[in-house]
Amino acid sequence: MLLIRHAIALTAVVISTQALAAMPEANDVATTGDLINLCNVSVDDPLYPAAMGYCLGYIDAALDYHAALTAGPKYTPIVCPDSSVTREEVVAVVLEWSKTNTQHLKDEAPVEGVMRALVEKWPCSGQ
Repeated sequence: MLLIRHAIALTAVVISTQALAAMPEANDVATTGDLINLCNVSVDDPLYPAAMGYCLGYIDAALDYHAALTAGPKYTPIVCPDSSVTREEVVAVVLEWSKTNTQHLKDEAPVEGVMRALVEKWPCSGQ
């Protein structure tokens, strides 16, 4: 049974990696705009699962990195979403922010855009 689970997991990883590799945008996510394009892929697009996986994973990683950097007493967090906020809500906030902040989409790293959007929506108290 354990062998079957490992085989299924390996197959899923291989398939999602191949699907993501087929997406030209995924090979070069250098700007906030590139990430926004991935996060905006239509549900009807056959590459939607891979694009959304990349989008959610990137944004989760940005928030996890922020949390790790600010875990100690030396640094103060800048983004404080409530623990009930879902991953999909975070993506929606980033996408909505991108519509009115196009000046940041072409020249900034994706993590900068993500954090700009989230600090605008969920700044920590006292900021």
